[in-house]
Amino acid sequence: MRMIGLITMSLWLSACSTTPMFPPAVMKDVETNTFDVKAWEAQAYHPSSATFVSHKVELAGEIIRVIQKPNGVVILAEEQPLDTNPASNQMKTEQDVAPWFAITFKGSVEPSLLQVGNRLTVVGMTYRAGQEMLGGAPRMLPHLMAQCLHIWNTRESEMANFSYYGGPMGHHPPEERTVCLEGGDAGSPPRGSQGDMKKAPGGS
Repeated sequence: MRMIGLITMSLWLSACSTTPMFPPAVMKDVETNTFDVKAWEAQAYHPSSATFVSHKVELAGEIIRVIQKPNGVVILAEEQPLDTNPASNQMKTEQDVAPWFAITFKGSVEPSLLQVGNRLTVVGMTYRAGQEMLGGAPRMLPHLMAQCLHIWNTRESEMANFSYYGGPMGHHPPEERTVCLEGGDAGSPPRGSQGDMKKAPGGS
């Protein structure tokens, strides 16, 4: 019984000491339980004349395309469950219908992090749907103006986990980086194998 108690206490202390993904200043006023994500996504396909109300939210996704802009980047992402941690489970969570959304980040992000297939979590403000080019044709997508991005470099991690002959090489957790605009406090250091948390210029 004493051993079980020690193990339980160790796990509890480990959970309490985990570095938050985003600092408290970034997470302030984030709507986690009241924001209707599906209603926001539906506005892209069923436009309404009603007044659009912006919300500060946290969403997760998988990168499907990256569009470089003069003042930043637009990331097209396929929505993933927010509570799925790619560091412990790199298998993509299959959904019957996985909506896509566009993330506008007015800062710089290292190219290695912007690979198709990488996973991310974003905190930002929702705004009206807009057109993005996909497969040579425009598509209406819900948009999010990002304040902070947390990206797992899952693509390089997956390749490192296997040898050239197809055999397993052991577990290589994905590198993680958090990038915030200058206007938002980047706070804590990144989690992962290397690198520092980065503050991107161009914040508002």
